[in-house]
Amino acid sequence: MEYIITIDVGTMSMRSIVYDIKGTSMFTSSYEYHAIYLPESHVEQDPDDWKKALDFTLAEAAEYVRSKGINISAIAVTSQRASVIPVDKEGTPLYNAVTWQDKRSVDMAEQLLEKISMNAIYRRTGLRANPYFSLPKMLWFKDKATDIYKKAYKLIGVQDYVMHLLTGEFKTDASQAARTMLMNIKTFQWDSELLDISGIDENLLCELYPPGSIAGGLENKIAKRVGLEEGIPVIMAGGDQQNAALALNILSPGTAEANTGTGSFVIAYSDKPVFDKKFRVLCSASAVPGKWIVEAGIFNTGAIYRWFRDQFFEGEKANYTFMNEEAAASPLGSNGVMLIPHFEGSAAPFWNPYAKGLFFNLSLGTKKGDMVRSIFEGIAMEIADNFSLIDLVCGETNIVSVAGGMTRSDLFNQIQSDIFYKKVARYQNSEATSLGAAMGAAVTLGIYNTYEEAFAKIVGKEDRIYEPNAENHIKYDKLRVRKHDLYNALNQRGVYEKFLKDINN
Repeated sequence: MEYIITIDVGTMSMRSIVYDIKGTSMFTSSYEYHAIYLPESHVEQDPDDWKKALDFTLAEAAEYVRSKGINISAIAVTSQRASVIPVDKEGTPLYNAVTWQDKRSVDMAEQLLEKISMNAIYRRTGLRANPYFSLPKMLWFKDKATDIYKKAYKLIGVQDYVMHLLTGEFKTDASQAARTMLMNIKTFQWDSELLDISGIDENLLCELYPPGSIAGGLENKIAKRVGLEEGIPVIMAGGDQQNAALALNILSPGTAEANTGTGSFVIAYSDKPVFDKKFRVLCSASAVPGKWIVEAGIFNTGAIYRWFRDQFFEGEKANYTFMNEEAAASPLGSNGVMLIPHFEGSAAPFWNPYAKGLFFNLSLGTKKGDMVRSIFEGIAMEIADNFSLIDLVCGETNIVSVAGGMTRSDLFNQIQSDIFYKKVARYQNSEATSLGAAMGAAVTLGIYNTYEEAFAKIVGKEDRIYEPNAENHIKYDKLRVRKHDLYNALNQRGVYEKFLKDINN
């Protein structure tokens, strides 16, 4: 039997998981950390968090492996995307990571549009000019943190940083590069025109490879530190959302998924680059080499769920099981409470970096359970808006595969099914990202010949399917109209920008 360790570098935690080639999770080590939330929607993270998490989780995995006499065939790394870390030649960070949630580079994105149109950027990269992505963050370092930029040997992402810690190499894969705004989505190569226009030297970027490539072997120094064998192949599994799509069977036309972790991502398969006329959905490289995904993302969903737990529940009640029970006691519509989940701005469908979160229609009769249910409903309605866009570009789907921590709640999954008016399928292992990385690694190692075979052997059939309720769907459609009215009332009157300026002054 062959075994693989997957390293899943999330926004809120890192997990190292030992899988066998049948997809059985043999052992999991997890290390939690927190981003640094600063004024003016700046969001950073200390890269040392990832170094500590890597050593801790790999050491625990190694201890398990030794206790069971297991030989590890490969380590596969998947991670969050579009953060930027300036590092020196030894890979030492020169500044905190500027994360994918950060909005400091709004001006840089707007200035870029003075040099090249949104349509040209979108058609070349599959992305919008937006602070969400890496290039505006790189330009922020270039223009606002010049000393750091001049000292930087590379500007790298989170997966790239972990890959360097493991192998000493500065390498990345197309599924990660697809979120930089510097990779040509048709050729899977760095785009020379965008490099020229932006003034970013290609030497600052990592070497670019197809997803699933072996970056190198596990270096001696970390192997000794954590207790694993030197030289274990380390595989660039790629972006977290692309890997989740593998484990949710997004391998052929007509398939789609909604993965709800820190944020939520709606993804559909495509065997060619496809684009939306209004630039609302993104086209990215798949974790399958030479294929694409169409994607619409929401910045904050599961992060709101955790935030609410941390702020409003204490002691024995500070757990998701109790929260879900409270939400189940609230009726459809959350007794009038409505959530707009834009706590750190909006990605699809609104693409508004100034938008903020809102619980609306609170009264003295409002209970915590109403607010928890409104979190479920507000997130599911936002996901439904994005499915409407995906269906326009890729064609309609009748069943949606779901994963992520929030999907452990039957109530949330039923709400999703009712709002989408689609069947919702949940698989037994809700950690789709790491499972997808294991699938990809098994194909790279030649254990399975195709991703379809790997899915059949590793993931298998659905754990549960949720059927939509037509009566509930009609009620939720009316609530979606109200939610849009509420957002438009704030946005069209410039309320978001006024509040941001007032805070900054």
